[in-house]
Amino acid sequence: MVVARSWKDADAVVATRDFLGQPPPRRAAIRDLMTELLSPDSFTRRCAADLARRVSAWEPGILRKYAGVLIDLVAEIPMDQWQARGYVALTAALNAATHQQRMRLASLVRGLTQDERIAVRAMALEAFAILAAAEPELRDEAMLMIENARYDSVPAMRCRARRMVLLLLASENSTGRKQPVVKVGF
Repeated sequence: MVVARSWKDADAVVATRDFLGQPPPRRAAIRDLMTELLSPDSFTRRCAADLARRVSAWEPGILRKYAGVLIDLVAEIPMDQWQARGYVALTAALNAATHQQRMRLASLVRGLTQDERIAVRAMALEAFAILAAAEPELRDEAMLMIENARYDSVPAMRCRARRMVLLLLASENSTGRKQPVVKVGF
């Protein structure tokens, strides 16, 4: 995959369309994507992380085979590459397949929820909610995070909280768990 030096949203949309346009199982595309995610070049890594996030959101579990690598990357990507780190956290959450993977990632994401950067905190909230949708033992903690984000002074956090509460409520409905009382007036 060749990536232009100015990675814009339009570039990401085209790259996502190209990636998903390849016939499954997309082994070559996934191999190239993982190679770029592991690149020492921060720009290449950020672009690959954005693409991995978009592809995984479109087709959750597509990188399931590499969930362990993605979780390791969340821990290893330097803090100055915050965008790549946030994208990889979301990607890992969408691809974590086992209880052990999700719990390991949850501990890393908890730390990201305290980051000074609003975008990282918002991505961490979303990643934690995705994990909680699959892991009932994380739901109460996730609902508390979401409740706090609903009253955050930052619009991005309130917006993310609105989206994630719906995800968690839907996951609780599908498991038959009693729903907590949640005020919907955001």
